[in-house]
Order: sequence, then structure tokens, then C-alpha cells
Amino acid sequence: DDGSCLTVYGCTDSTACNYNSSATCDDGSCLTVFGCTDSTALNYNIFSSCNDGSCIYLASDLFISEYAEGSGYNKYIEIYNGTGSPVNLSTYQIWKITNGGNWPEDTLNLNGILAHDDIYIIYHSNADSLIVLAGDITWTQANWNGNDAVGLAKNGILIDALGSDGPNPGSGGWDVAGITNATKDHTLVRKCSVIIGDTNWVLSAGSDSISSQWLVLLQNDWMDLGNHTYPCSGATIYGCM
Repeated sequence: DDGSCLTVYGCTDSTACNYNSSATCDDGSCLTVFGCTDSTALNYNIFSSCNDGSCIYLASDLFISEYAEGSGYNKYIEIYNGTGSPVNLSTYQIWKITNGGNWPEDTLNLNGILAHDDIYIIYHSNADSLIVLAGDITWTQANWNGNDAVGLAKNGILIDALGSDGPNPGSGGWDVAGITNATKDHTLVRKCSVIIGDTNWVLSAGSDSISSQWLVLLQNDWMDLGNHTYPCSGATIYGCM
């Protein structure tokens, strides 16, 4: 025996997801096809052998997909259903706090059936005609001015929020994505990667454009009104066509 025996079998390809740095003999087990390997995901790839973290899932509940604090009465909030099934809105409410306080000071009971991949818009009756045309229900309390928190509740429990309870944040409102006073004189659109509401406003708002769950648009920018992108564009969804 000259000491040259190779006895540790495994995958010796460093580009494979099951690469074994201790292996001395390749046993043909290397897995090199990357993709989503979770069969419950929207983009499950039956041909993938290595999960690359790209799996996309249905939303677990409704969430706020857009908020506008426009000029005059051009105010609205948009709710999105990405759960995969129609949702009865009778168990949901919109909550609002004016100039600081505790949840909820004002409530709006929702009603109707919201189809999968559809949106529901709550708006002020004196809003621009484009908002009125796309809207579903008016609310006199849709008159926020940046420092008024707005939330979505289910069965009396807050499940998503824009802003927070507590002290008045000031006339400029809250910062979002590193932009000062972004809840005032801006339109906020939820990123396409978000699949669930978040009542932790600090995490939701984020500290910069990367960590934030929101895209901050200019005031009176309603180009995204009436639709919501989910999942993100370019995501491949596998299934029978």
C-alpha cells in the first residue's frame, strides 16, 4: 500500500449545491440544477435539484398595496388579495388614527367579495375623477395628511399598517425608505416581493430603499392605481398550460 487510497465518496464539484469538501472520490451524486424545489410554491420547478431561494408563495392574507396622500382630497388606500382564493371582506375593517393616538379612532367596515389578484380601493368622494373611477367605496375619513396612521384589521385585530399608533409624528408624517416625511405629499406602493402585511411600522418603512417594503412616488402619481404587481415581473411560474 503506497498510501494513495481514496475512500471518501461524494460530490467533488464545487459548483454543485451538495458539494462535499471532504470527498476524495466523486460518486456521481452532484446536484447542479438550481431553482425552486418547494412543490407548494408558485414557481416550483420539477427539474430543479438545488433550491436557490427563489420560491414565491401565495400571500397568507390581504394587505395594503398602495397609499396616496395627494393634493386636496386625492387620498386613497388600496387593499390587495394574493391568497389564491376569493375573500369575503365582511370580517375586515380599515382603521385610522388622526394626529397620534391609539388604534382605532375611526373604523370603516368593508363588504363584498374580493377575487384573487384583485384590489379594493377606499377613497374620498371628492377625489380626482381617475381615483373615483377606480375606487370601490368612499370614506369621509379618507382625508389623511401624512401624520395619520392607517391600518387594515381582520376580526378586530390589526394585520397591516401604514404609520403607527402613539405620539403624533409631526406635520410632516413618517419617513419611508430613507425619504423624509414620505407619508405626506407622496404615493407609496408596496414592493412586489411583499406577500404579507406588517404591523411593525419600523420594519415596514425601512431605513433605505433596500430595507423598505415600499416604493415612494411623487405626489399625485397614480400610475399604479387599480392594479398590483405580484409576483415580481420575470418570475417563472411552472405548471400545466
